[in-house]
Formats: sequence, structure tokens, C-alpha cells
Amino acid sequence: DSPSPPAVPPRPLRHTVSLLRRRPNSAQGSWFTSRPDNETPLVSPSTPPSTPPESPSRAKRPRIDTAQASSKASKRAAIKRAQELITALQASAGNWHWETSPDGDTRLVAPIPNKQGVDQQEDTGDFSITSLSPGGLSPSASRIVIPIDPCSPHIPIRHPPINKETLKELDLDAIMRNPQLRHDFLFDSGLQFRAAATRRKREQAETYWRAVRTELESGCTCVTFDTRGRPHSLLCVCKRLPDAPSEPVIACMPLRRKLTLRMPSRIKPLLQELLHVLLSIIRPQTSVPPNTQGGNVSFQQRLRQHQEQTVRLQAVLDADLILQEMKHGVYDLSSSFRVIGEVLKSHCAPMRDGAVDAVVALANKCSLDGEGTKADAVQAMRSCFEILELMKLDIANHQMQTLRPYIIHSSPEFELRTFKERHVAQAQRALTEQWLVSAHRQLEASDYKLVYPQRVLSFRTLSKRTRVILSSLKAIIDLIFSPPSPVPLSSPLVTTTAPTHHAVPPVASLLSGYPESLYLDHSRLILLAKDASDLSTIYMLLMLYRQLLFTSTPQSPPARGDMVLDDAHLQNIKKELWELGPQNLGRCFLPVQPIHHSRSSQNDEKEQEEWNTGIKSVVLQVTARASEARQRPPPLHSKSDPTPAPMPRAPD
Repeated sequence: DSPSPPAVPPRPLRHTVSLLRRRPNSAQGSWFTSRPDNETPLVSPSTPPSTPPESPSRAKRPRIDTAQASSKASKRAAIKRAQELITALQASAGNWHWETSPDGDTRLVAPIPNKQGVDQQEDTGDFSITSLSPGGLSPSASRIVIPIDPCSPHIPIRHPPINKETLKELDLDAIMRNPQLRHDFLFDSGLQFRAAATRRKREQAETYWRAVRTELESGCTCVTFDTRGRPHSLLCVCKRLPDAPSEPVIACMPLRRKLTLRMPSRIKPLLQELLHVLLSIIRPQTSVPPNTQGGNVSFQQRLRQHQEQTVRLQAVLDADLILQEMKHGVYDLSSSFRVIGEVLKSHCAPMRDGAVDAVVALANKCSLDGEGTKADAVQAMRSCFEILELMKLDIANHQMQTLRPYIIHSSPEFELRTFKERHVAQAQRALTEQWLVSAHRQLEASDYKLVYPQRVLSFRTLSKRTRVILSSLKAIIDLIFSPPSPVPLSSPLVTTTAPTHHAVPPVASLLSGYPESLYLDHSRLILLAKDASDLSTIYMLLMLYRQLLFTSTPQSPPARGDMVLDDAHLQNIKKELWELGPQNLGRCFLPVQPIHHSRSSQNDEKEQEEWNTGIKSVVLQVTARASEARQRPPPLHSKSDPTPAPMPRAPD
């Protein structure tokens, strides 16, 4: 699970800049929004609040402090720069939009109104809040830049991490249209979906539910950054913006050099997503191939049940009504969850009944006269979403097993149609033709012999069909033992047990040289190449073990000619090699992908150093085991096959 570059929202977001500016006539250095002067201003940390002097007070001796004048002049200059920025920000209201820089950073940008007509050929630049110079706004600046990334992991997402969009890939229609998933199902009939629990998603979920809890307890949705877009301790502006806005509002505080985002409320989207996910899960499946759905009577009964349950859920999850009840303190969470629990238990597997009962019991604590807290209510809501995700996975896995005969029967036609749609032109299949022709020519040039018990056949004398089969087998074996492109050692391979947005493995787009006809098998071929290199390394280490065991040097004891290795002893040696060996044991046999980035290069050098250290430890272990075996009588059993058996790979 990996980190990806921030994505820009699909449409420009309308943002408001709320200016917390300094009141000119205020001696306290306070801040306020563009509101009437009779409002109570916020206190500025730049000037501490003054306290009335004690009476009577002792007269103090006057002193001359030259730095004080300099400090006052610096403060006046800072206030002047802040006022210039405030004026520019006020004039830019309504012109803000998200922009992605060439280095991939996303920021909020607005043109300075009096610079909108500047000649594009002039040397104009951007004015960032991070560059408040003593001279104020740069004369050549044509835009104001606020370095806020809307996709920053420090800004909680607005919708729950489990929502209708994330579960849409588990719908039957999406499964049947996914060529990669259907292709992998042919190799693994027990293929199942599972919940993706990467570290990034876990952190994102924790941040979201923490923000929901904070909003329920205090109503605050603020997030604070410094002027460089880095997270900062919270400076809440909810007193100035008591009602959560429909779009994010940025409160700029130039003298504090801080930016606070007043985010929209997450409560209403949370309730709406809960209703949408519930309705999508209890919806009866209609787009099922023939002879896989129940009879018409059964479907009509399920349809009527769905309509009744939809009406009940819409009544208890009316977001607008719930928000009004929450505002007046009369919302009863337990009544809503009793209905949700009844609906879920009528659709979920029996193994989920206990989890549903636990969620309903937790929600009952949050009744109007209950002892539950806001944290308990948030936990009940979160657990409900987790159960809904598990139910969606159960439904998808059940559908996959039910439709297994249909998927296998229709796969050849479906994959052929998908391949033709993907590679329309003949030129797009050039690698496949070159790959097969090269293997055929190599077999012809080597005068390959096909050995039968009665006779030996030359490759040139075989039938066309047999030559095509042998050429294809050789071509596939060459892809495994001689990969056409560098193999990414640290890149996670695609697993089809979790939903993915890509119909083709992302790792395939990073590699070249593989034939187009195997575009659904790139990850599988890479895995086989790694296994082949690991087994080759194990075989070489076993050869070293035999050489040390059966040969002698002047300093070592003489070798015993009657020494025999049994299977159990070799299996123990193999097990130790697998356990002590470094990650990517066969790294030396794989073409490593070149690294161009400095950070990636450092990681690659570190991995190479760890591999060198690990392989040295393995060689020392082999030497120690060989010395021990030569000093004790070997067990007399049947000789074992020197070819190492492949070790089982742990499931992803």
C-alpha cells in the first residue's frame, strides 16, 4: 500500500479566503474578520494582552534602549507587509483555484487584480506567503500562491474511507468487466477478495474518525498550516466562522504566518454515505447470467423486501432531519441502529450476527437517557461501516464461486475480445510476433531433438502444430529465466484478492519487452522469474555444500568415500538457507532495474549491502554444516535428488 503523488480534484474547487486582519486603531494588535467593528476581535500572539497597572505603582527609572526603536520599526514594517497582503487577498476574492506545479506540488493560486493585464512576456513571478520580504509585495508578482495541498494527509477526508465508490469495484458488473480478475480466477479457483488494510489507509481512517469525533464534541473542523504548507498546532477560527461552510474557507493570518482551513462539516456526508452503502448492499442482484439467479417468484419476493427496507432506512437515516435533531439535542442514535441491525441480519451471513449485535448494543448506550459518549457513537458508526465492507466482500466472494463455471466457460471469448479492443492495430502486436519468431529460429538453429522411446525426431521434421507448441513453450521459459526487462525487486506485485482500480497490473506499465499477448500475466511472470532465481541460488549453495563435504584439503580431515546424504538432512539444510538468506535470495541472477532518483538509489544501495551481508552469512552457515557433517558418521539412507525442491511461498 503503498505512497502516490497528490491528485488534483477533477474540477476547480470554489474556495473562500477569510482574512483575519489587524484593526488599525487597536492598540492590542488584535485580529478580526471582515465584520462590523463592534465585534470582539481575536487576540494576536504577536502582542500580548496588556494588564492594568497596579495602583499605587512605584515609579521606574527611565532607561535608553536602542534596540526598542529597531523593534518598533520592524513591527511597523511587518504590519505594513501584512496590510499589503491583506489588501491583495481581499481583491483576489473569488479568483482562487487549485494548480499543480511542475514538481507535482498542489497549491492555491489567485491573480493579483491590478496585474491581470500584465504582458505575458514580462518577467513576472508568483508571490508566495512564504516570501514576505521587507519591501512587501514584489513589484513583478502577478499571482499570490498559498501552498496548501487539498490532498494532504494532514487534512482529514470529507467522506468516510469506506463509501459507495470504494465498494463499487465489488459489484457484480464491475467483476464481470475486469479482465485481470477473470484471468487470475482461471489460475486460482479459490480466489477471494479481502479488505485492503495498508498503512496509509489505516492512518487515513484514523484521521477521519478522529475529525468526526472532534466535530461532534466541539463543532470544530479547523486544520492549521504554516506559510510553507506544513501542519501546525491548531489555531481555531470557529468563533469567527461558527457555522461550517459548504466549501473550505482559508483564514490567512500574515503576522502569525499561519493558515487555518475551516473545513465543511463531515456529519451530513457521513450519514448520506451510510445510507448509500446500505442500499447498495441490500439491493437484489439483477444482472446475473442465465441459470444462476433464482426463479422469478424468489426475485419478486426479494424485490418487495428491498423496497420495504429501503423505505425504513431512508426514514431513520434522513440526514437533514438528523442534523436538526442533533442541533436541538434530541437525536436518538439507538433507534436508528435498531432498524439498521434488523436489516443487516436479514442479509448478512450468520457469522456476522455477533458483530451486528455488538454494534447495536454499543449504539443503545448512546440513547437519550443512556451513559454512552460521543466517542461511543463514533465507534458504533465506524464499526457499522466495517461490517458493511465485510458483507460486501462476502457477497462478492459468494458471487465469484457461484459464477465460476460461467466465468471459465466464457473466458476465452471474453479475453479474445478484450485483447482485440486493446490492440487494434497490427503494429501493436509486433512484440508478440518477434518473440515467437525468435524462439522458433533458435530451435531451428540448434537442431533441437525430440526424444521418444522408439525414435528421435528432429525439430525440422515435426508438424507445424508441434513446432508452434514447442516454440511457445521455449519462449515462455525464456521470459522466466531471462526476463526481457529489469525486474523491480521492491515493487509490490499486484494481488487480485483486493479490489483495484486498474484492469491491468500497474507494474506492467513500468516494464517493457514483454509480449502483448501476455499483458495479463506480467506480474505472474515476474513472480516466476524471482522463484527461478531463488531456486538457482539454493541449488548453487547445495552444490557448494556437497563440494565441501566430499572434497578435502591439506588442512581438513580426509573425506569419507562412503558418506551418503539422506533426504531429511538435505531438507534441513534447505530450510536453514531459506530462513537465513536475505530477501530476494536470487538477486544476483536478475537484471536489476536502474535507479535514477537519489532517494531510490540510496535505497537500492542499502538493499544491495544487506544482500551482500546476508549471502556471506549463508555461505558461512553452509561451511559450518559441512564441517559438522564430516566429523560425524553420516546416516546410511538412500541418496537424495540433488535438485532442490521448491519451497512453498507464503500467501500475500
